[in-house]
Amino acid sequence: MNEPDNDHGSAAARLVAAAWGADDLVVADLTAPEQPEAHVTPVEGNPRAVAVSSDGTRAYTADHDAGTLSVVDLSTSVATVLRSVPAGKNPCAVVAGLAGDRVCVADWAGNQVAVLDKEGISPALFVPVGAGPCALAAAPGGQARYVCVVNETDATVSVGDMNAAGSPSVTATVRVPGATRAIAVAGGGRFAYVASRGEDTGDGRVTVLDLDAEGALVGEPVSVGAEPRALALSADGRLLCVAAYGSASVSVASVDPVTGRIGAPTPVPVEPHPVAVAFTPDGSRILAVSQTSGRLTAIRTDTLAPTTLDEPVGAVPSDVTLGPDGRLAYVVDQAAGTLVTVRTAPHRTGEVGTGTGSRPVNVAVSSDGSWAYAADEASDKVAVLDLGRLTPGTPVSLDDGHKPWDVAIARDSTFACATSPNTATLLFLTVGGTVTVTDAVALAPGADPRGVAITPDGGYAVTADSGTATVSLVDPKGGRYTIEADVVGCQQPTGAAMSKDGTTLYVADFARTQPGQRGGQIAVLTRTGSGAWERQAVVDAATGNLSGPHELGVSADGLRLCVANYQNRNVSVLQRARTSDAWGFHMTVTKSPQMQYPYGLALTPDGNTLYVSNAAENNATVEVFDISGTQATHQRTIKVESGNQTPPGLALSPDGQYLYAAVSKAWIGDDAPLGTVYGIQLSGGGDAMTVVATAPAAYTDRPNGLACRDDQTLYVVNQGRKADPACLAVITLDASRLAVQKTKQQALDKDDVPYSIAVAEDGTCCVANSGRGTVTVFTSKVTPVKVGEPATSRPWDVDVTDDGVYACVSDREASTVHRVRLADHTVIPVPVGRDPMGVACAPGGARAYAANHGDDSIAVINLNGTGGRPELIATWRHALIVKPESVSVSADGTWLFVTIENSGAVLMLDTTTGTPRFTVPAGQALAASAPDPRPATPLVYLADATGAVVAVVNTTALGRVGATPAAVDVRQAVVVPAAARTEVAR
Repeated sequence: MNEPDNDHGSAAARLVAAAWGADDLVVADLTAPEQPEAHVTPVEGNPRAVAVSSDGTRAYTADHDAGTLSVVDLSTSVATVLRSVPAGKNPCAVVAGLAGDRVCVADWAGNQVAVLDKEGISPALFVPVGAGPCALAAAPGGQARYVCVVNETDATVSVGDMNAAGSPSVTATVRVPGATRAIAVAGGGRFAYVASRGEDTGDGRVTVLDLDAEGALVGEPVSVGAEPRALALSADGRLLCVAAYGSASVSVASVDPVTGRIGAPTPVPVEPHPVAVAFTPDGSRILAVSQTSGRLTAIRTDTLAPTTLDEPVGAVPSDVTLGPDGRLAYVVDQAAGTLVTVRTAPHRTGEVGTGTGSRPVNVAVSSDGSWAYAADEASDKVAVLDLGRLTPGTPVSLDDGHKPWDVAIARDSTFACATSPNTATLLFLTVGGTVTVTDAVALAPGADPRGVAITPDGGYAVTADSGTATVSLVDPKGGRYTIEADVVGCQQPTGAAMSKDGTTLYVADFARTQPGQRGGQIAVLTRTGSGAWERQAVVDAATGNLSGPHELGVSADGLRLCVANYQNRNVSVLQRARTSDAWGFHMTVTKSPQMQYPYGLALTPDGNTLYVSNAAENNATVEVFDISGTQATHQRTIKVESGNQTPPGLALSPDGQYLYAAVSKAWIGDDAPLGTVYGIQLSGGGDAMTVVATAPAAYTDRPNGLACRDDQTLYVVNQGRKADPACLAVITLDASRLAVQKTKQQALDKDDVPYSIAVAEDGTCCVANSGRGTVTVFTSKVTPVKVGEPATSRPWDVDVTDDGVYACVSDREASTVHRVRLADHTVIPVPVGRDPMGVACAPGGARAYAANHGDDSIAVINLNGTGGRPELIATWRHALIVKPESVSVSADGTWLFVTIENSGAVLMLDTTTGTPRFTVPAGQALAASAPDPRPATPLVYLADATGAVVAVVNTTALGRVGATPAAVDVRQAVVVPAAARTEVAR
């Protein structure tokens, strides 16, 4: 993945290098910095050195054999030689950007330096220096006053003053025994640092000269290792490094920029025979190359820890120079004639657009790194991104007003999830190029779900519900199983009711009898585990005064049970004092004129008001009774459907405000629409229900029973027709609660005859099947786990350990991270910093990290601390950690990625110490990050909320990228930044 092209031609950064054996200047275009394109410009014979003007428009080569200085124009797309001018007998070194734009050339054989103007037009001024001038140095940045000349033959350093117009002169000559070509001048131009082999000793030395004091020595020379070959100063002038060729080390020392004095150097072992060193622009790394092993070593300046590349960067590397931003370095290999590109620091390598006007706030990556999904907060879409091609796919619309916030992809890529806070919904998606929404699971009203994570086995999606102070475990499969006939123990199960907590199931066993006769039973089943039920008790016909029992109703406290007696045209009310007691008969509910075929029942939660369906005189109605006393009192009749001899099934909304009826036309032929669902607002004062849903659009063909899952969801059991088998219709109501917003269906056994349905508070529902004597159970998809109170708790982000044992949830209001054990839902809070937003679990499941947005810190949590309890073990603070919003951990656990509020850069923290090692510019306002799940793939993907893209960052700190053929025997290279050259080219 390459950087996108920036500027072309003269506006691009370039690398220029002298090629000794080929009589060429190599100019490499850094438009694509990882793969520079090299071009060759012929110059005069044997160019030994190269320099560039301070404005980047001119390059200069010291042409040793020709005795000339070649002036090369870099301001055009193709570098061309403007002129070659005399510069002495054997020019071997050059420095540019001096005071007055002068250029200085060292003439080895002539024991002099030539001083020329920027364009090389005026004749050179020759200034005598010591014997054998071989190296030049001046302060960086342009307009340097002094030039230091290393005179190798007589072991001196000449100080040349370039400031006097028209008359440059040598102001001092200082003896430096064993002086080498390793020399540098500090940024302010006052101090020069000269490496020498030392006299009568095997150690090398660095001597400091005060150029403002005619080269006076500053302190005593400092030992730096044998045979110093190269020397470099950091950009801020506070660190010095010296490559000790004979000691296989790089000595690193602090520098006082005011006095120029060098602190005690520390030798850092590197590969044998280091010949070149360079600082990265930010001063965080020193790069050193070994001539004999051909390998490159990076040294961290804070810890002096070295890292050496496993593979050689060249056969005989001779120089290393940094790219404009320091993230790439270029090694000159004189043996192979190549420029080798080395990645020195993490950097952005590409991006994928998420759509015009989008605002991606979270991103998830598939386990194989092929696809990413980005939640677009500004729309009802999830962006689909092809990571292999770095191109956008077709976004998936969530519809129904669902605006996504977070996304997660299952490890096996079988499904993905997106939270929709404004609709309290978790959406399930397919994974791949063409994405569809497979299900929309309603969480608790007002849940406001934010973060989502998926357990490694794909068994649950876990949401952080900021509105209800819960964590919801959502089963993507939505379990379904059958309670077999031998457990149910009923001949014709036609009615069902469940206790509020879903642990007890009542099944009515219909028995057709003559009016006035008793018959049938109520089976009582208890849930003993997931999918496991036992028959606990039976209410027989005599005890319950039963006659063809049909639907059932149970009070919320479990102390009152009502049974519709289809044969005897009444309702039996059973009662008990405690839930552990046996049921006993309490009263009969009847009216005059008599009810006909009472079928459906609905009981208010307090058990005081009973709704009974009736089909007297071929009119479907609902009779309302007060059963709070010792006998029932009829209160009102609600009309459902005229001319229908089939009594309806009934359901009451959980809040008791709406009543629904399902009317079947089973007596009509198979070719007609066969079912309607009606509803009424009980406090509205009317006496007739209105149509809510009809067949076939609402999947209500021959509906028998129905139940309210919540105040906006109806479950309707349909026996269906020959062409359309039995099904369970799930109807979502609109805001009026008397019209359909959407509907879907789940197939039931086509060979069975389903009758009624019961729903528990947790969403578990049971369908009684009269044909085979079984009960079909649909388990709830959602298990809410309470972590606090809504007023004092606001769960925000969630992550799951890679062993699937814990979920960690950040709580912005309570300033805690909750550790939730998924097996038993045990919640243990861990106090962290203020307003923790993002949370991430490290590989191995031992640690979790939280971004404390309110107090500018990162919390580190041991998930199994003292006594197995989670505990805060560290709080990391740093000047760069300001209002952190999200955290994620690399797949190998070595890096913590932190995004900062309204920042376009991602921080990379060392997970061993919490120290920020890299700040990687990657966008405009990074909202969240998702590392590539593959440990061997050093990529992280970042949602750029303002940039409408997902940025790709390569997190490799040191690695060879590739080699560009250049020319024979390349010895030295200089990088020309684009900014300076663009300024001039305008």
